[in-house]
Amino acid sequence: MWHEYLRSSRGLNCWYPFIICIPAGFLIGFLSQHLGDYPLTIEEVLTQFRLHGRLNYHHWWKSFALGLLVLAAGGSIGPEASTTVLTGSMINWLGDRLRWARFCLSSGQAKRIWLRKMDQQQLKKAPTFSQLFESKRQRLLSVVLLVIIGISGAALVFKLFPEEGVFGIHHHLISWQWTNLWTAIPAILVGLVFGKVFIWLANWSALMIDVKLNRIWQGGIFGLIIAASSWLSGDILFSGEFRIVPFTHEALKLTVPFLIMVAVIKAIITNLGFAMGWRGGTIFPAIFSSLAIGVACALLLPGDVRINAVIVLTTSLTVILGKPLLASLLIILLVPVELTPVILVAALLTNQLVSKLPTRRH
Repeated sequence: MWHEYLRSSRGLNCWYPFIICIPAGFLIGFLSQHLGDYPLTIEEVLTQFRLHGRLNYHHWWKSFALGLLVLAAGGSIGPEASTTVLTGSMINWLGDRLRWARFCLSSGQAKRIWLRKMDQQQLKKAPTFSQLFESKRQRLLSVVLLVIIGISGAALVFKLFPEEGVFGIHHHLISWQWTNLWTAIPAILVGLVFGKVFIWLANWSALMIDVKLNRIWQGGIFGLIIAASSWLSGDILFSGEFRIVPFTHEALKLTVPFLIMVAVIKAIITNLGFAMGWRGGTIFPAIFSSLAIGVACALLLPGDVRINAVIVLTTSLTVILGKPLLASLLIILLVPVELTPVILVAALLTNQLVSKLPTRRH
C-alpha cells in the first residue's frame, strides 16, 4: 500500500499520506468507539496477568484489527503491543486447552477433546498449569524447551526475511577517545531531559484530548495531523523500526536543527496519536526519537560521535521504559556490539540517577 510512496517522493506522493491516513483515521476512530481502547499495551497485558493470572484471549481480534489498521495507516506506533496481545492470547489459550484436556481425561471424557469447544465451568475445575507437571524439574525442562523453540523461531524468521533495521548483531569500528569520558556528562543530562520530556508528552496528550470529542473525529483529525507532518520528514510516519539502523548512518549527514525537529515532532506525534485512538507500542518511536536527539547532541560534542549518541539514546530509553536491562538489550541489538560496555554503564548510571529523582509515572 505504501510501496510507491516509499520508493519516491515526487509528484503525487507528497499528497499520498492524506489519501491513506485521513480515511483510515476515521475508520480507526469508528472502530475504537465501538470496540474500545485496543490494542492493549504491554503494560496492560502484564497488569491482567498480575491481577488475574491470565489474559482474556476472547478479545484478541480487537487488538489484531485495530493494531493492524493503525500500522497499515502509517501511525507512528510499533507492533510490539499487538504482538504481545496476540502471542499472549495464543499461549494462554493453549495452556487452558491443556488444562481442560487433563480434566477431561481424568473424568473419562477423552473423546475428541481437541475438536470440542472448551466448557468454561469444567475449565474452572481443571488443574492449574503448574499441576500438569509431575515435578519441578519436568516443568523447568519444559520451560527451557519452549524458550529454545521461541528463540529458534525468531532466528528462522530473521534468516528467511532479512532486512536491515531489525534486531541483529552489528559491527562498526569505534574511535575510543579519553574525551568521551567528560562528554558523557552532558550526554547523560540531555538523555535524562529528553526521556522526561517524552513521558511528559504522554501524560500531556492524555490530558489535553477532550473526552467529549467524538472518537471518530479524534481518529480522523489525527489522520490529517500525521499526514501533514510527513511533509517535514517521512520518518514521522511508521514506528521507525526498520529505519533505526539506516538512520544511524544518514543522521551524521543531517543538520542539528533538523535532527532536533524530527526527534521532538515524532515524540509529539507518537503520544498525541496514542491519545487520539491510534494505539500501539511506543518503544520503537521512543528509540527513534532518542536516537535523533542523541546524534544531534553528539554532533555538537567532541569525541567519537557514536559513543556520545549511544549514551544519550541509552539514558533516554532507560528513563522512558524505567527498565535498564530491557533498554540495554534493545539497544545492544540495534547499534554496534562494540558499544555494549558503554550501554551497560550508561543504563546503570541512569537508573541510579532516576531512583534519586522524584518521578511521576503511569
